[in-house]
Amino acid sequence: MLISDEELMERCSNGDMVAFELIMLRYKDAIFNFTYHFLADYHRAEDISQETFLRVLKNSGKYKSRDRFKTWLYRIAANLCKNELRNTKRHKTLSLEDSALEIENLSSYIYSSPDKSYEKKEISRLVKRLIEALPEDQRMAIVMREYQDLSYEEIASVLKCSLGAVKSKIHRARQNIKEMFTKMEVS
Repeated sequence: MLISDEELMERCSNGDMVAFELIMLRYKDAIFNFTYHFLADYHRAEDISQETFLRVLKNSGKYKSRDRFKTWLYRIAANLCKNELRNTKRHKTLSLEDSALEIENLSSYIYSSPDKSYEKKEISRLVKRLIEALPEDQRMAIVMREYQDLSYEEIASVLKCSLGAVKSKIHRARQNIKEMFTKMEVS
């Protein structure tokens, strides 16, 4: 029988390190993927993922079982990602003007390449760069939805905003990606 996250957190708050390790095993890949897609930097994502679990351990006594653990965990990771961007001031946005030539070269290569798997990889990289160019709130919402498969309700809880606001952020993110991509094709 699978032990619930909430029960594991209760055990963790009582000093049970095995319970903490189980929590970490359940969520380490998902949290790393989330932080990586948000920060777009492998090493920073590793650091933030580790810090997320350190915070879970440190604050296990503050966790309230009325909150869904997954939401609480993603809120910690999301806040750490936001702080990382603010503190390091290394948040880079994709300038369409600066990257037009690079994207144009990439597009021409993609369409002339017979290797479909390579094409998919390059398109995936392009989409990732477009997501990196989004405003922070839109990027956070779209990464949680598209890469982490969180429900709109879970995203609203993590971001501490209304369901309508989440839908709006995701819609705007998709529209912005589409507009940036269209502008690249026209250039």
